Amino acid sequence: MLTWLISSKPFQILYLAYSWVLVCTVWFVGYLLAMLVSIGSRRRDEIYNSFCRASAWVIVKGLGMRVRVEGREDVPKGEPLIFICNHQSLLDIKLAFAFMPVNFCFVSKEEITRIPIVGSYMKTAGHIGMPREEDRRAYVVLLEIIKKAKEGKSLLIFPEGTRSPDGKLGPFKRGVANIILKSGRRVVPTAIIGSREFLPRESWLCHPEHRDITIRFGRPIGFHHLDKVPREESLIVLEELRQEVKKLLGEEVGAIHELPLQSDDKKAVVPQVRHGESARGMTSREEARG
Repeated sequence: MLTWLISSKPFQILYLAYSWVLVCTVWFVGYLLAMLVSIGSRRRDEIYNSFCRASAWVIVKGLGMRVRVEGREDVPKGEPLIFICNHQSLLDIKLAFAFMPVNFCFVSKEEITRIPIVGSYMKTAGHIGMPREEDRRAYVVLLEIIKKAKEGKSLLIFPEGTRSPDGKLGPFKRGVANIILKSGRRVVPTAIIGSREFLPRESWLCHPEHRDITIRFGRPIGFHHLDKVPREESLIVLEELRQEVKKLLGEEVGAIHELPLQSDDKKAVVPQVRHGESARGMTSREEARG
């Protein structure tokens, strides 16, 4: 009886109204508190980021989400990292802020930074909006992201660039490989499971009967041996990371050279990776020599 009530359309509409009131109130209060606490401080970005994460945690708990985190012990401490995560729902951003084990710079689409209060909140906290168009402005932002990584900031990136329309992991943007290879940071594959069932892309209605969320962290992968960014190397990096995220999601994994490419890379040929010479394999041998 209770399950039927929660999944009914009237309850979903009421729940949607409640969630909007909750989100707007918490973000606004968090923003005001961050402004007050950071007056005269030289660490405004850290203060804003802390309130940003705290606000997200309150929202997730207020929505009644039941979140399980797996693999947290595999995430190194005291090391700047790049988290590569799938993206299925608007809820993913709040889940990341609430449950990521480290402070990070979130690389979002530029439209989010234009939202009143939320955009100012995020920019002051040090997060970056990436333009969709591949022009000079996007290149400047890309350099800024790489600079932050080199300066010791951890990054969170949704490499698909947008929410998945069907829940399956889409192709990764090639700019992600540029960030990884030019920054030299290790990458932590990450998967959020269950957010699409709660708030799918094609609907504004939440489904509170699907409140169970799992966040999985994989083992960090290094690509330090690749000091250049040729097209072939970047494609191998992208597809290896894509396979790792697919494993965390429980999706079927194929060979690197069989996976789909970006639309702008259709003419490129991904080289066959010989046995024992995958990006991870080369990294493992380097670590063994070190």
